[in-house]
Amino acid sequence: MMIVCDNLVKIYKTKETEVVALQGLDLSIKKGELTAIIGKSGSGKSTLLNIIAGLDRPSAGSIYVDGKNLLKFNDRQLMKYNRETIGFVWQNKARNLIPYLSAELNVQVPMMITGAKERKEKARYLLDLVGLEGKYKSKLTQLSGGEQQRVAIAISLANNPRLLLADEPTGAVDTKTTYRIMELFEKLNSELGVTVVIVTHDVKISSMVNRVISISDGMIGSEMLKRDDYKKRLNELDNANDSHEEYGVIDNKGRIKIPEEYISSMKIKGGERVKIRKSAVGFEIYKE
Repeated sequence: MMIVCDNLVKIYKTKETEVVALQGLDLSIKKGELTAIIGKSGSGKSTLLNIIAGLDRPSAGSIYVDGKNLLKFNDRQLMKYNRETIGFVWQNKARNLIPYLSAELNVQVPMMITGAKERKEKARYLLDLVGLEGKYKSKLTQLSGGEQQRVAIAISLANNPRLLLADEPTGAVDTKTTYRIMELFEKLNSELGVTVVIVTHDVKISSMVNRVISISDGMIGSEMLKRDDYKKRLNELDNANDSHEEYGVIDNKGRIKIPEEYISSMKIKGGERVKIRKSAVGFEIYKE
């Protein structure tokens, strides 16, 4: 497994308030998978991504990435892990890119920090890989929003990460560019073998990824696996809800979180009782 989270809890405290961002979350992602984690604002998805990246620590639970127990790392080890194991594409372009540098020099920056050699050749190779041949000397003002995001992805690959994390990578681009960026993630996943985890609130992305995990209230709500071949995704952009088979997920404590739309369709309110019984297809949940 590339990622194993067990009963992750994250609580943010101030003098007056306490916010539970993650409440007993369980998650497993295999090496080489391309996975999207989808949830509304405040669902806990970005908190989860920051913990996986080693940028934040959970309040309780355990997390292993690439066989490493992140909770046993000191600050220096976490910094090394973040530079060498993780590639991160930020939602805010200002965190990805230095505006006064060319595309080529932007990609070289992470390699300068680690002291890598042959930086120019590697930067140009990565820019070619993400489809920016001939754009080496271009400043950011000379690039479109989609091209800037491709530079950011090239930067995230500069130190040969085993895990690529992307926080809302298509949040500021149109549907056509979204498709192209997602196609690029698929290419990197298949050609480089890098594990890719994309966090987003955009349901259109679910039609472009084989495995989709929904998160709400700091817990895994359900999991969706793609029904049809990935190549049909262009026709599914406006029908994301029909592209996957949805499954409920039982966590390590035996809890199951029913998706909100199911609860709404059954007209169940918080605190109400429901019946659970065996059926020919497994279990049925219904209102008394």
